[in-house]
Amino acid sequence: MRKLDLRSWGFGFIVVLATAAFIRLGAWQIERLGERRAANAEREALADDPQLDLSGDAELPDVDSLLWRRVRLTGTWDFEHELVIRGRSAFGSPGVDVVTPLRLESGATVLVLRGWLPAADGLSADLASASPPPADLSTPRVVEVTGRVYPGEPSAAIPPRRTRFPGGVHVVLASLDLEAAQRELEEPLIGAWVLPDSAVHAGGAVEPRLVQMPPPSDGPHLMYAIQWFGFAAIAAAGGIVFLASRRSSPGGDAA
Repeated sequence: MRKLDLRSWGFGFIVVLATAAFIRLGAWQIERLGERRAANAEREALADDPQLDLSGDAELPDVDSLLWRRVRLTGTWDFEHELVIRGRSAFGSPGVDVVTPLRLESGATVLVLRGWLPAADGLSADLASASPPPADLSTPRVVEVTGRVYPGEPSAAIPPRRTRFPGGVHVVLASLDLEAAQRELEEPLIGAWVLPDSAVHAGGAVEPRLVQMPPPSDGPHLMYAIQWFGFAAIAAAGGIVFLASRRSSPGGDAA
């Protein structure tokens, strides 16, 4: 049996470094998993806090203090500036989310996800049937909405566009991107949106179906951690096998 040459020792050193790096990356993903679970637990705890009553003309609190909380809002719908979020699947079918500005008594405007409408192409939904008749729009009535506050979604690669639907032209977005919505709408928006707790009846012949947010997830961190630890095991095992074969090889050089 021969001793390992200098190149083999160098290879072994690289294997040790790679294995250590993979283990550290796996541990980092475990840390990220813990942080994510803690954040999820904190958000769920906020949902269990007493409901905030934002009715009346009092100034709204800071948006950050509203996120993930349940709120009660009082205002009037702005159907003219309703938004359409394209490409939303629900109940096993393609469709769109209908997002309507709610003008609060305080003068602020918040986006409310009224619900989901079917659309075979993920866009061409019958918005007219989900809004009150034109005669009713001239005299908007005060409504009350209770729901949970969520942050905006990341921007999408597909830019906003204005599309003609039965009943009027509406802005179409590929995600509930609040910054994009603000650029397209005339009134200033609160930097968050609300998902109602129950179906919102706005006077249309067809009411959008209530959307349910998926439960908090752990994300991909555990899967990534398993992968990195797997890479560490492969690197260590492969290095040991290779060095053992070099040491027992008759062609190996003596040190």
